[in-house]
Parts: sequence; C-alpha cells; structure tokens
Amino acid sequence: MSAEEREVNALRRLGLTEYESRIYLVLIKRGVVKASELSFFGQIPRTKTYGAIKELERKGLLQIVPGKPEVYSPASPSEVLMPLVGKLSRELTDAEDVVQGLAVTYESQRFTKHEGPREAEEFWQLDGRPGIINKLNQVFGGATKAINYVTSASGLVRAYKANCEILERVKKKGAKVRVLAPVTSENSIVARELAEVLDFRVLDKAFGESFVTIDSHELVVVESMPEDLRTDQGVDKAIWTTNKLLVELHEQLFEKLWNTLKPARFTGG
Repeated sequence: MSAEEREVNALRRLGLTEYESRIYLVLIKRGVVKASELSFFGQIPRTKTYGAIKELERKGLLQIVPGKPEVYSPASPSEVLMPLVGKLSRELTDAEDVVQGLAVTYESQRFTKHEGPREAEEFWQLDGRPGIINKLNQVFGGATKAINYVTSASGLVRAYKANCEILERVKKKGAKVRVLAPVTSENSIVARELAEVLDFRVLDKAFGESFVTIDSHELVVVESMPEDLRTDQGVDKAIWTTNKLLVELHEQLFEKLWNTLKPARFTGG
C-alpha cells in the first residue's frame, strides 16, 4: 500500500469519502489552490470536485477564499481531525469492552444452557432475588483474599441494603473488596457511603448482568429482573460456578476495567 493510499484510508475511517480525502490531502500538501488544481492533483473527475468541496466546507476541513477564481485552503488537522480520532478511539474502547463482556457471557451460557439437571459439575443455577442474595452473603462470608464486584446503578443500592455489612466485615478481616458501578442521582448517596468503607470506582455504564468473583475461586453472574431497588422480591437468575476458566475471564475483565478508572471522588456534604 502506498503512502497516499494509507492516508486516504485513514481519512475515510474518520468519515470522509474518497474524493473528500484526496482533496483534503492536496490542500494540506499544496496550500491554497483552485478547483481545477484540486481536480488535477487529486485525480478527481471535475464533476465530482465541487460537491466534495462543499462537503469539506460543511465538515470544517476547508475554507473558501472568495475571488476570481475562488480558491480553497485547508483547516488544521490537529483542530478538526484529532477530535474525530479521539471519538473513534473511545468508540473502539467501548466496543472492545462490549465484546469482552459478550465473550464472557457466551462462555457462561455455553457451559450452562444444556438439557439435563440444573446442577452439574461446577455449575449451579440460582433463581429468585432473595435466594441469590442469601447465596452472595454466604460466599462473601467465606472470602479471605479478595472480592471483585461489578453491578448496575440499582444493583449498587441493593448491594448496600443486602450485602454491605458482610462486605465491610470481610474487609476488616483483611480481604480486598473492590466494587465497580455507575453513579447516578438515584444512588449517589449510597455510592458515597460505600466508597468510605470499600474500594470503589465509577463505571461509565453497566453491563447487562452483575458479576462477582470471590478469592479467584468462585464466580456468581446475576441477571436482575426487574432492575429495581428492592431486595425482597424479583425473579432474578444467577449462575454460581467454580469453573477456573470462567473465574479467570471475569477477573481479567474486572482488572481491565479497574485499571482504566480512577478512585471515586465525591464533593459536598
């Protein structure tokens, strides 16, 4: 691939058409030029040149300098294109996180969605929110090294109501307790209080399910139905497993998220 082809392909990934990319490259390399020069040096049909010029002007990549004939000058790549690069980078990071989450969910479902008894080998299915909360408190109580907990905005409130006391107790005994969740106006007070007693970082957005790993040995993945604040009712479903592969996958995902986020900081009273 030639250097020019690489440049054109890069600009197209930022939302320019091929003709717009070629015109912009001519402008960057030659400065102020006429339409006929854009067509010649960019190897663009004359009939297509003016439409591409108008689009580049609309996108803020080109300025028209009035005159006879009028000429065109390029906008700064740093000012106009770098924000697009940043946006694309953030979108790719979001997409990567989604794909990793889907991969983890896929592996979980691949192991558990099959005909036969619900309880098999290293996998157990749990039904109903109260029962799942009881199981979480049970496995939390046995933790000696680390608990890594990812949940939703509403899930954070439920965890505060149902699990906070035992999580705090486990941390006081020496286990590392880390929690990731979005913070909203609905749960900000709870988030502030949890951040005072546990290691807490703020997620930009929640996953479709909550998950928690305990001592790198156990994993519980919970689908909350409905996604509300109650702890006494709900038709939640959960998978509890000691499968090493799945536990490691979720812990790797947690570490990736944790290391890209800053500790929660709350201001005001």
